[in-house]
Amino acid sequence: MLIISTILLEAWFIVMINQQIYLANGIDDLKGFLPFVNLVVLALSVLAVFSIKRLEEGTRKLIELNLLKTHLLHVEDILSASQAQKHEHSRHIQTIQAMLYLEETDQAQEYIEGIAESYRHTEGLIHVGHPALTALFNSKQKVAEAKKIGFAFAVKCDVANINISPWDLCSILGNLLDNALEAALQDPFNRRVAVEIKYENANYVIYVYNTGSKISEEARRRLFKEGYTTKGSKARGYGLYLVKKLVDKYGGKIDVISGERTTFIVHLPDRGRE
Repeated sequence: MLIISTILLEAWFIVMINQQIYLANGIDDLKGFLPFVNLVVLALSVLAVFSIKRLEEGTRKLIELNLLKTHLLHVEDILSASQAQKHEHSRHIQTIQAMLYLEETDQAQEYIEGIAESYRHTEGLIHVGHPALTALFNSKQKVAEAKKIGFAFAVKCDVANINISPWDLCSILGNLLDNALEAALQDPFNRRVAVEIKYENANYVIYVYNTGSKISEEARRRLFKEGYTTKGSKARGYGLYLVKKLVDKYGGKIDVISGERTTFIVHLPDRGRE
């Protein structure tokens, strides 16, 4: 509303200036009017800048709120899965305990073997030493399974004390993984996505791989521009832009290598050592 009001004020003022010029009898009348014009133009310019800043602040808070909601949903998923596993384990233990109490050893052994066989195919949650990343990776693994995409992740360093807010870290990785999963769908035969986190030269380095189509040099130059997308929808094109903004916020950098597979490499300085 503030921006709309500013635009309307500017439009009204322009109309008034035009009307004054039209009615002026000579140059002297216009000269007397100019100081007032300059003052109003300056005031409207300040108001316009203020309006844009307010809009930017409001947008940033909205983005942070959405990122926090997404993070909480991931945490909720991981907690629900953990509770379900805990309930299932308790039920199995009670059943085995009852069998052993009744001295049905053979049945108990058969029951345990059946449980072990079923758990070979449905592994539990994989923990990576960071609650938010654990939730994110396991939830993305479920998404990949639903889309029949091979998904793997490996954390080869201690990320427990990484000096980045969990929602920002999940936003960086979440957007990169969403982009990688969409790209992998373009390959009809070998759909694979992988993510790897290492600690190299006082930097946390994130590698996100996918087997999608090769990204052209021209597309790579525009990849992180606001609103740029290859998906044909104007509502898209802000994920990688947001990734770049967050990486810049933490003093990092992001590279893209695209050949037989595409790799996004994010370098985030270990700010705890600065």
